[in-house]
Amino acid sequence: MKRAAIIVLALAAAFASAATKRSVAFDPNLPVLGTKFHSLPAGTGKQQVEASCFPCHSADMLVQQRLTEKQWTAEVDKMIRWGAVMKESDKPAAVAYLVKNFGPANKFTPVRTRPAGY
Repeated sequence: MKRAAIIVLALAAAFASAATKRSVAFDPNLPVLGTKFHSLPAGTGKQQVEASCFPCHSADMLVQQRLTEKQWTAEVDKMIRWGAVMKESDKPAAVAYLVKNFGPANKFTPVRTRPAGY
């Protein structure tokens, strides 16, 4: 009896969620979430960043950052520990590139998107 009540409540919640999902209006002219918009700016270190970061991240992930040199260094080290491939000799150029282009002075403005299916 208790199990049946739980199943009924779960189904009711699922149907209620599905019924209200489309009630939210999104501007159909907005790009769909996940659309790739950016490429990286030219500069020393770009190749190392693309080779090491792009297997898992798009340029859109990088351009929104505003990290200091210390934070970028920690982030690069963390990504290497998590499996990113980068030679130790390439790290200084990559970090300098990231700080120069995506440091605290970054003027990135996010693009509004809509969820897929809307």
